[in-house]
Amino acid sequence: MLRLFLRLYLLLMLPATAAFVLLMFVTDEVMTRINAEPQRARAASAFERAERIINDTRVPDWRGRLKLIETTFNIEHRIVPLAYARDDWFMSGEERERLDVGQVARRDRLGGGTVWLRRMKDTDNVLRIEWVGFYEYVGLYYTIIIVLMTLALCAILYRWARPMWRDVQALQAATARVGGGDFDVRADVARSSLLEPIASAFNGMSARVHALLRSHRDLEQSVAHELRTPLAQLKFDLELARSAAGPDEREERFAAMEHDVADLEGLVDELLVLANLRQAPPYAPREIAASVLFEELLRRARDEMRATGRSIEIEAPRELPESFLCDAKYLTRALANVLRNAVRYARSRVALSVERSGNRTIIRVDDDGPGVPAEQRQRLFEPFTRIEGSRGRDMGGVGLGLAIVKSVAEWHGGEARISESPLGGARISIIW
Repeated sequence: MLRLFLRLYLLLMLPATAAFVLLMFVTDEVMTRINAEPQRARAASAFERAERIINDTRVPDWRGRLKLIETTFNIEHRIVPLAYARDDWFMSGEERERLDVGQVARRDRLGGGTVWLRRMKDTDNVLRIEWVGFYEYVGLYYTIIIVLMTLALCAILYRWARPMWRDVQALQAATARVGGGDFDVRADVARSSLLEPIASAFNGMSARVHALLRSHRDLEQSVAHELRTPLAQLKFDLELARSAAGPDEREERFAAMEHDVADLEGLVDELLVLANLRQAPPYAPREIAASVLFEELLRRARDEMRATGRSIEIEAPRELPESFLCDAKYLTRALANVLRNAVRYARSRVALSVERSGNRTIIRVDDDGPGVPAEQRQRLFEPFTRIEGSRGRDMGGVGLGLAIVKSVAEWHGGEARISESPLGGARISIIW
């Protein structure tokens, strides 16, 4: 912390101290120039008095008389050669000209105050007069002010740097633990801290990485589990085909094996789509006619119904915009998955609708099936997740369809939701 404190002090406080000292100097200089002429007149009367005493031949002890004046008025007299006075570094060129012509000249006094000078008549000597007393303590006065200001600034800086240092250490410790694999750790930083946005971003990143790793782990386990079933069935059908009693039974086993292979192909295809979406390919939306997209979607749904023997009424959207700005390939895949689920679980009716809300597009698919319990709706978007009961495993599918829907919606910068349908079943909405 000491290093941070010193760096901050050198970076912030020293310039502030220098600026304060400069302000004091400039203020003093301005006030001196404003009062220069009245002070010059006062100094001229002092010169007149001193020179009368020095030039008065009736006063043999003129030095004693000056000492008396110095004691009374807290001033100091001194006679110096003109050349010495002109070589003074603290005297400006304008004041030297005043001195040469016998006028009252001034220069700044080291430590504060002013020294007044005037050339003595008909001589090459200069009489110096300076007021002492208060000016003797100007340097000490400035020093005390600077010291007090520095201490105050140090206290303020310490009060500000100490909590920040504590937050830096907390963030550093959390980063080290995350680097060690502990993704449950969170950086504990006060809301008022300057590092709070960084800590919040770090905590969010840690949570997302943890969720992603957990999702990958669950996905690996689920893939192994889902592949086991069709492979075991394929192996079983193969053994039965080898031991078949006749050609008809062997053909029946071969047909069953083809069905198992088709299941494997569907699973692998879904996994490839999901993996491609999770790699976040570049999003390049294009305008596509809404009518063309829904015609293709409804054609696929009707073909699948004929293949499965289902007879469900599908209501097309009553109103369609001219076009959608989207990736037609993946959006069509997502909508096909949603519509396939709706047809699979509907009792008799499926309805599609489209709504535009500002720049957002909402596509809803409603069915009159058994619906989805509220506490299980979000889980259905996880890979290989099926719910128990009427929308469970016995209805088919591998449990990747809605996971793909969610990934497509998020890839489009939107989201997917499951809610209760006005038809009595489930409503799945894709919003982007």
